[in-house]
Amino acid sequence: MIYQRVKGMLDYVGEEAAKFRYIEKCFTEEIKKYGFREIITPVLENTEVFVRSSGEESDIVEKEMYTFTDKGRRSLTLRPEGTAGVVRSFIENKLYARPEPEKLYYFAPMFRYSRPQAGRYRQFYQFGVEVFGDVSPLLVADLIASGDKILKRLGIKDIILKINSIGDFSSREAYADRLRAHFAAHRDGLCEDCRRRLDKNPLRVLDCKADSDHPAVIAAPSIADCLSAEAQEYFRKVRAGLDLLGVKYEADSRLVRGLDYYTDIVFEYIYEGDNVYRGLAAGGGGIYADLVSSFGGPDIPGVGYAMGLERILGIMEEQNLFPALDSGLVVAVIGLDEASKEKSLQVASLLREAGYRCELDYAKTALKPQFRLADRAGAGAIVIIGEEERKNNVLTVKNAKTKNQETIPEENLLAYLKEIENENGI
Repeated sequence: MIYQRVKGMLDYVGEEAAKFRYIEKCFTEEIKKYGFREIITPVLENTEVFVRSSGEESDIVEKEMYTFTDKGRRSLTLRPEGTAGVVRSFIENKLYARPEPEKLYYFAPMFRYSRPQAGRYRQFYQFGVEVFGDVSPLLVADLIASGDKILKRLGIKDIILKINSIGDFSSREAYADRLRAHFAAHRDGLCEDCRRRLDKNPLRVLDCKADSDHPAVIAAPSIADCLSAEAQEYFRKVRAGLDLLGVKYEADSRLVRGLDYYTDIVFEYIYEGDNVYRGLAAGGGGIYADLVSSFGGPDIPGVGYAMGLERILGIMEEQNLFPALDSGLVVAVIGLDEASKEKSLQVASLLREAGYRCELDYAKTALKPQFRLADRAGAGAIVIIGEEERKNNVLTVKNAKTKNQETIPEENLLAYLKEIENENGI
């Protein structure tokens, strides 16, 4: 039998893993500047955690969750998104007893059973942030700006921030009534899912992939016409905060996020470059006014966003944005006989303690295969040890870039490697 990875899931090896960690590093370093601390939650949650948060009519709950019954007859689900588990942890660990606002970030794998394609996988990684206890307009603007700042640090171009208000509760109720009236004459032409959603949550119709090009969906009324005076003023203040921070954005009255817990402000970072990722969201989020209380916690609002690592990695590869990820000096140690092999092992250990990445062939004594190993490893310096070097307590060191080769006392090795680093601009 030939074993293969599960469809829609990826391996990260070598350079790809280094790119993965580089993106993670940029995410975490930037968000910590905003006062966030890390939260790590289990990959499995009780299924009800996601049903309650995402909404029974959402595509995630209806079609995409990996759910199973364990040996204790409990229904468990691999997390399809990060917010629900963070909210559960926030309540269970009584983090609401801490001074507000509570700022948390995570970097974790998610799982959705969807059709694999560029930027969409069945196991994917998300970087996410959540703030509990304060959704004042300036905080929301600053949070949205942090995502913009992260994407700029990564060097990604052609990102358009789109933002909308889907209204407070009274606005959404009024809008839901208008949508039901609008779609009443078109009900039979909608997909089966949307016909059901019209009764329970008509906003979901606007987020349906199957009916996205339906004339009735395109002509649907705008929520902007249903916003209360308070919701309009709140939206204005968030946009003013973004203007204050110099963040460019587009107000998009058609933007509706795919999870039921969002209220008021929603936003997405849309990639508009000319490749396979065009039109996909690099990230997105919004406010959730009553999600914490719906879980049995206190009446505390929250706001957050998440970004997809695979999409960002793909976009960065398309735009050739990754720096040299192995930028330090690599040293190869070559031994020309059995005794010199033992000496090579000692020298390699010394170099690793000094912070160098060091490679050596543990078995071969011929020069040619050991030089091939040095080349594969990208060695900038090569230390050669043979019988003469051992007798005289010296080492032969070659600068692989300049081809200069010198024999030096053993005790001068670290200082000489520093000279090579300077010569090679490392």
